[in-house]
Amino acid sequence: MGRWLTHRAWTRAGTAGFIALAISLGPPVLQANASETLLDLQSALQSIYRDRQDAIVRVKAATAKQDGDEDPKAELLVLSGFFVSQNGEVLTSHMPPDRTTRVWIEQKGISYLAEVIGTDARTNVALLQVINLPKNFGFIELNPNKERQAIGSLAFAITSPLDFKPTPKFGLVTGLESHFAEFIFPLTYTRLSIPIGPAEGGSPVFDANNELIGILMGFIPEVESSYIVPTKALDQIVAQLKTYQKIKYGLLPMEFEEKADEYNIERQVLVKSIVAGSPAERSGLQAKDVITSIGGQAIANLNDLRDLIFFKNPGDFLLFTIKRGAKELEFNILLEPQEDHLPENGSASGPDN
Repeated sequence: MGRWLTHRAWTRAGTAGFIALAISLGPPVLQANASETLLDLQSALQSIYRDRQDAIVRVKAATAKQDGDEDPKAELLVLSGFFVSQNGEVLTSHMPPDRTTRVWIEQKGISYLAEVIGTDARTNVALLQVINLPKNFGFIELNPNKERQAIGSLAFAITSPLDFKPTPKFGLVTGLESHFAEFIFPLTYTRLSIPIGPAEGGSPVFDANNELIGILMGFIPEVESSYIVPTKALDQIVAQLKTYQKIKYGLLPMEFEEKADEYNIERQVLVKSIVAGSPAERSGLQAKDVITSIGGQAIANLNDLRDLIFFKNPGDFLLFTIKRGAKELEFNILLEPQEDHLPENGSASGPDN
């Protein structure tokens, strides 16, 4: 996904991500109420940290890097991670399966051998199985019904930076995006005002109710922000990694774009182009068709579209409802398995959804 979107990205401005809360001068009663609010916030953060720290681990992976005809060079990949089951499954950041030779976790200064169940480069998520479990550890359940937090909500991360013990961080939910610059995400990620540094990718993030809202997967150093994969998606990712050792993505043979409507009031999603000769083209769908819903679910923007595609299964038929001039039309379009479009080098071809 690029250098900016990895656990190695680091900001020159440092790691100052804590939100400064200023109390204006005023009547003593208001000052007392503001102080009490800050103490409640502090207490909430401390409670989350005490409750969750035993689930946080440091992940280390030995990898071999090949440079041309030279002998492979050994490298050490260091990440954060957290237990997601009492059976010792750990979520962390992606590690290249073809170059990873040995994986282990560290908890409370003790190392435990692990193996990779599955890993996915697009979401930057990997699932591990710890072989010899610690005597005592906590785990964080994945709630498949957990909705995204609204912008402005509090967010609490617990990371395992470098050789430090589990470390709390605090920030706000600042955005919901399915792309950044030229990077197209497979679904809508949540952006946070929490900067992350070396070894902090793969950390869990919680809301003010101590519920998991996602896993840290990327950093934008220019604005000291990070992205998380939301919990609802993590539940599906874990299920697929356990079953297939990879994520099975669906692909629509077309490109989409988001533009203002003809009255310049609202945004709308249009078909930009369709792969020639594809079933989608043969169905009668055309470029410039305005997508109003898919399977009865309203499509207001590209976030809606990418989320819907992500949570569907390859092989499903999607009922498109579109506007073409004054007409409203419906088309059944096959969500094709992306692996059917992979050339010999293994990289995806066709349009980005």
